[in-house]
Amino acid sequence: MTEAEFYERMRAFLRERRPDLSGDVEPTTQLWQAGYLDSFGLIETLSLLEELTGHPVQIGADDLPSFFTMKGIFEAFLAG
Repeated sequence: MTEAEFYERMRAFLRERRPDLSGDVEPTTQLWQAGYLDSFGLIETLSLLEELTGHPVQIGADDLPSFFTMKGIFEAFLAG
């Protein structure tokens, strides 16, 4: 999956989760601050990542900052 494909898939996922929020979600949008992610959304995002990667995704406390932005998520879990 390319980075652009991931961003489109993630945008669709976020819009579905939070249709009440307007505006474009950019790769560097702070997802928590903008209201797109919360603790339940993090769990749903992990499920999406497992679907996209085809394997379980394990995270630790050091991985949490990766979930601040779509770019962080891509770089931590899908890039090369």
